[in-house]
Amino acid sequence: MRRVPAQRRHRAPCAPAGRAGERCESGRDRAERAQITPKIIPRNAGQLRRGEEKTRPPWAGGWGSAAAAAAVRDSALGRREGSRRGERDTPSPFPSRDTLASRCSGTARLPGPTATPGTMVRNMDDFDFCLPSHAQGVLEGLQQFRSNPKLADVTLVAGGREFPCHRGVLALCSHYFYAMFSGDFAESIAARVELKEVDPGALEMLLDFAYTGKVTINQGNVEGLMRTSSQLHFPAIQKVCSRYLRQQMDATNCLGICEFGESHGCPEVSSKAWSFLQENFEAVSLQEEFLQLSKERLAVYLSNDQLQVQEERSLVEAVLRWVRHDPGSRAQFLPELLELTHLVSLPDQYLQHLLATEPLVRDSDASKALVTQSCTTGQSGSGALKSPPAPPQKLEEVLVVVGGRVLEDEDEERGLEMPAATRNFAFYNPKSRRWMALPDFPDYNKWGFSLVALNNDVYVTGGSRGSQNDTWSTTQAWCFCPRDGLWNPIASMLRARTNHTSAVLNGEIYVIGGTTVDVVEVERYDPYNKSWCAISPAPKYVSNFAAASCLGKLYLVGSCAVKYNALTLQCYNPVQDLWSVITSPFIPKYLSAPRCATLRGLIYLIGDNTKKVHVYNPEANIWQKVQLLHTLHENGGMVALGDRLFVTGGHWKGMDGDYRVEMEVYDCTKDHWTCEGSLPCLWLFHSSSSIFMDTSKWTEPFQGDHGW
Repeated sequence: MRRVPAQRRHRAPCAPAGRAGERCESGRDRAERAQITPKIIPRNAGQLRRGEEKTRPPWAGGWGSAAAAAAVRDSALGRREGSRRGERDTPSPFPSRDTLASRCSGTARLPGPTATPGTMVRNMDDFDFCLPSHAQGVLEGLQQFRSNPKLADVTLVAGGREFPCHRGVLALCSHYFYAMFSGDFAESIAARVELKEVDPGALEMLLDFAYTGKVTINQGNVEGLMRTSSQLHFPAIQKVCSRYLRQQMDATNCLGICEFGESHGCPEVSSKAWSFLQENFEAVSLQEEFLQLSKERLAVYLSNDQLQVQEERSLVEAVLRWVRHDPGSRAQFLPELLELTHLVSLPDQYLQHLLATEPLVRDSDASKALVTQSCTTGQSGSGALKSPPAPPQKLEEVLVVVGGRVLEDEDEERGLEMPAATRNFAFYNPKSRRWMALPDFPDYNKWGFSLVALNNDVYVTGGSRGSQNDTWSTTQAWCFCPRDGLWNPIASMLRARTNHTSAVLNGEIYVIGGTTVDVVEVERYDPYNKSWCAISPAPKYVSNFAAASCLGKLYLVGSCAVKYNALTLQCYNPVQDLWSVITSPFIPKYLSAPRCATLRGLIYLIGDNTKKVHVYNPEANIWQKVQLLHTLHENGGMVALGDRLFVTGGHWKGMDGDYRVEMEVYDCTKDHWTCEGSLPCLWLFHSSSSIFMDTSKWTEPFQGDHGW
């Protein structure tokens, strides 16, 4: 018998034919197929293959993507070489499309029948796949492509600098670029677009924001960003810059911010600056920025009948300071400006002092005649009787109080009928020491609400009409405008609140706590946009607390409901939307129902369980004590009015249970408390604030329990 050679003993059997007429695969065929079959790389092979590029685009996968790119390049080169030699009929030595597909997928194509998806998987539900990082990855990839002009479709040129970018990204973030690239403009197809009078530094920050969603705003770049975002219509940056300017506003910069907002079409900024100027004119007039005003601008400010000043002479002193800054060119405007300062409402003694001691007045015949004519005694220089003086300044600072439940309501709660509604809104004029009636707050017999004043309007938020054990908290918010004399509902809060607190910071209202969860939830009201938005909650939970704004920040002081639990001081930075817990020496151990108010950069704090008065200095971070109150004050308030503090609230006096609602006034210059009298009604709960208003408009005395 014939012997089989050794090399043929272990020959593999022929592979079965896949289709009719297909020959068996020989060893040579298998060898060729093995050359194009990709190698399997172990999972732990983290190093790059030799010749593989280290830098890949963000979408690049594993080895298959790099191999496919190399194969495409080699194939293209091969086709070009073949066409030059005229070897069109010669089989190409380079991989075919099927080969490339197999390399990219990591598997070789085997002969045989093709299986359809329906025969591979049966009775399976649809599978929805979502890659959470996809959107962020695309943005990051586009940002990297900006460094390669070949992968950008437009180049912006500003100030001699070039910025490769993508039309689609720009159009999504800017109304300006959307109109440019989607319209029939030459720039819509141009590879380079030159932007004239655009700050390249600000443009670079805007482009970075378009690709990353991040931007850092500070005092050095906010004006440039605001100006450029206004030019190119980046609404998101305009909004955040506007908010930054409003939060940074103070007496030193409000005039410049006002003009900046007006010139760049930012009414919310200029409106906030106007309100700040009206409320702080005396402080603003002492700043360097005030001395740089033009005559026309100063006249506009002085003509505003909503200016709030403690003394009418403040207007005259401000005008004189402005003229003294450049007397050579400004003295001619003195008579015109003095006419805007309500000279007729000033005391004769002060006017005569001006005539005797002020060189600017003595050296100007028109100014001298104006001051002389404003005196209420004697006669004018011509011997004729003077015309009657104009009415005094209309705006006066007063204490406004909204009352809730009165004492009689408690006895009638057990009855079937609701108690009769009593008058619940009044103001106290410290000059006349009289209580005058205002239009009633529409929601009678309430408790647990909070009151705050903003731009001389009164805002009331939340509260309940239920019992102490069955509260019916509300999200309602109301606004009273003294100019119109009407209560109007505003946008409802995001959360229902009772026994919360509120404060004003940077022209916005903050409401804090009072919800049913064990978290101090905070939301903010923007009067310009007329909307509420939630902000970061306080890091430490407190249920017995008060809040006040001071030096551009919001301070929250309080404790948990457990008796004798030490107070915690927390501070909110509105620019960073960040809370911090402050450790300060001599902080009070415990206060029941604390109330606080800010006066001259200090925070005063009291409670209804003690007569002690505590003062916190934010700059020194230290607590001190001042003169004691004369009596306890429950369920009331503490308000800064001028240079004094007004404390209101009830207390039970004597063994017979006589209930009094009294008011005390603190003079910080003398460290002395004085009794100011009783409130006009026996309110068991009320809230108060201070505003400037035209007192001549309201002449009806408040008829309360005491017959005022």
